[in-house]
Amino acid sequence: MAQEKNLELFMNDPIEYFDASITKMHMIPRDELESLQREAMRTRFAQHRSSIEMVKNLADRLGVDEVNEFDDIVPLLFAHTAFKSYPAALLDNKRFDLMTKWLQKHTPHDLSQVPADECDSIEEWIDALDEHSKLRPITSSGTTGTISIIPKDKHGGFYAMRLWRLFLFQEFGKEPKPEDLNPEVDVIWPQFANGKLGHLRMVGLLKNEFTGNDESRFHPLYNASINTDLMFLASKLRAAASRGELDRVKIDPKLLEMKGEFEEMEARRPEELQKFFERMTTELRGKRVFMTGTYALMYEIAKEGLERGVKHVFAKNSAILTGGGLKGHVLPDNYMEVIKEFMGVDRIQEGYGMSEISAMHWACPEGRYHVLPFVIPYLLDPDTSEALPRKGKQTGRAAFYDLVNESHWGGIISGDEITIDWDNKCPCGLESVAIEHSIMRYSEKEGVEDDRITCNATQEVHDEAVAFMREYEG
Repeated sequence: MAQEKNLELFMNDPIEYFDASITKMHMIPRDELESLQREAMRTRFAQHRSSIEMVKNLADRLGVDEVNEFDDIVPLLFAHTAFKSYPAALLDNKRFDLMTKWLQKHTPHDLSQVPADECDSIEEWIDALDEHSKLRPITSSGTTGTISIIPKDKHGGFYAMRLWRLFLFQEFGKEPKPEDLNPEVDVIWPQFANGKLGHLRMVGLLKNEFTGNDESRFHPLYNASINTDLMFLASKLRAAASRGELDRVKIDPKLLEMKGEFEEMEARRPEELQKFFERMTTELRGKRVFMTGTYALMYEIAKEGLERGVKHVFAKNSAILTGGGLKGHVLPDNYMEVIKEFMGVDRIQEGYGMSEISAMHWACPEGRYHVLPFVIPYLLDPDTSEALPRKGKQTGRAAFYDLVNESHWGGIISGDEITIDWDNKCPCGLESVAIEHSIMRYSEKEGVEDDRITCNATQEVHDEAVAFMREYEG
């Protein structure tokens, strides 16, 4: 019974299981952890096989009734495109009743009380899901013209942000002090203030976990919210442009009615940018803050500040988080030092994660991303999707099985190429499996366009859609 209780705690509340210590999370002996992961994998698969239609259908088709070894789960992993597998016309035709039925196939949470047939936009539909179910879905917007809709739930979102707080304010090898577990910080958010896109959905979670929902301690770059329907239009425009069919794109009349609002938002941005910079460098000078952004964004902010003669802005124990790759940007070799000099911190934290799973994998002092204990990592052959051996140094397509995630199937094949040395422990001393720092998207490697619009490109594609509407003649 005690063993079953420990397994349940490991699967449902690893923070409690590891005493809220990031060191304990990564120092559990590998053999002991893998035994625990196998048991959790069996249990979670059995739960989702019976409660998620898409998992049951695939398992039935493959004849998989149970999983015992790590590789047993590989045929059941979903491609990262699974969450855009609905007929694209459903969104164009505003068939949110059918979209809800499609989404229900991906989650065990009951969506029967969602008044989807009353919704007249993607924004309204997601708001209805928020209000009438346990879900808090996130979206992405890509160049394929179809957005991903991932059925995250409220509990999972808030739990993931608790994990962020642990890793941002603790150090490996040191047991947490009270000020590490409950830090008081201002949050600097160099993005739009709200939206349904994956990275913008973090806003409410950040406010809750880091500021106690004190709005005065949350500092966004732009005060506006990104409209999901506008981003959907942006994705259709990019897809149409690649086919030479821009003249065929039709705009929802409801969006056209909002054109003036979007244009006003664009017009305010230069002033908001200036105020944001002044607030950072005066009002928040010397304070302990949390700030996150891509490498390129952080570098541009730091470079601008240093050119103005401003440096060492924040308290040394501030948490500055970056990651997400360079996304085609070419930065100087010393870009991290530039960021540190402006921010005034000795350490820049890096993380690697994806919207489809609940975990962020945090980098150690050696620059390797250590996989959290409740996530099972896989390396797959990029052509066949067969599992590569879990030994030696291997490079392949990244895949993960997230044992904690309950809102949807936790097995996902990513678009990333990663390297893992299964046999040799990271020089930092942690026991956990570590991903080498160099990560590349296969789309970049193969010279094809990525099907995601990232936080780095949000403003760009938003502006493209507004510009199109400005000239639209119907």
